[in-house]
Amino acid sequence: MAYIETIKRNNKVYYYLTKNIRLGLNKWKKIRIFLGDKKPSKEKLKKHTQEMEDKAKPFLKLSNYAYFSKHDAETLQDLKESYNAWLKHVPKSVKEKMDDDFLIRFTYHTNAIEGNRLTLRQTALILKDKVIPSGARAEDYNEAINGKECLDYIKNYKGELNTGFLEKVNGILTKNTGVVYGGRIRFFDVQIQGSTHVPPPYTEVKKHMLNFFKWYSANKNKLHPFELAALIHAKLAWIHPFEDGNGRTARAIMNFILMKKGFPMFFIPFEKREEYYQSLDIADKGNYKEYISRMLRLIIDQIRSYGHSKKE
Repeated sequence: MAYIETIKRNNKVYYYLTKNIRLGLNKWKKIRIFLGDKKPSKEKLKKHTQEMEDKAKPFLKLSNYAYFSKHDAETLQDLKESYNAWLKHVPKSVKEKMDDDFLIRFTYHTNAIEGNRLTLRQTALILKDKVIPSGARAEDYNEAINGKECLDYIKNYKGELNTGFLEKVNGILTKNTGVVYGGRIRFFDVQIQGSTHVPPPYTEVKKHMLNFFKWYSANKNKLHPFELAALIHAKLAWIHPFEDGNGRTARAIMNFILMKKGFPMFFIPFEKREEYYQSLDIADKGNYKEYISRMLRLIIDQIRSYGHSKKE
């Protein structure tokens, strides 16, 4: 997918039609067509779009991703590059406000999906203004505090995905919420309310976790980062390795993987929880291609709406 890119030189803005072409596994080539120093008209864009396609043809003999279409991979690559380019030029104060806003929204939505009663505004009062809203349950308040601590932790964590890291994340997310064995791989059976999926018995959890990490080691450099992140989420949700907080843990780890690969983090909107649950049901049946496609649709507009330049 081609998009408009602006490059500033000597205090002057120049416009380019840009397209990211995949050369191999996570290797990309950027091709550009110079459009001048004025925003191009639709007619000019139409003319140069065909020129762009002709320039791209020699590079299009590419191996496919396991589950992604070429269009989806190009779309995410465009968003990643424009997002990171925007971050390089945005004032520190703007970036900090954006980080604070994401923290509030991610914490609100990931907790609301699991039944937390705080509103978005109440979550903001707790995390930004350090105010305890009137009538807020202690458990809901602690889940909000835990969400911030968790995101801070994964942003600063430099190690690999392993059992200790998963246990630490789950321990943070379930701290002071009534969970007895937070941050510990379960040694008892659990059920998921409102779901047809029955997690494996506790006697099989360690075996499934061992297989999970073997799968991760074999695929972490083979799959597209979004494929990898989404599949990690699905596999952890299926195993349900902890007493509670499995969904919140899986969503946090999904963002950890994307962040490591330079992609924007995102949240699953509470308003789309039914579609989200349906996507997980599809993953439980082994239809990972459809699952990943649905997960991308859930969040693609959100990533496009970030503060960086919009795509044409």
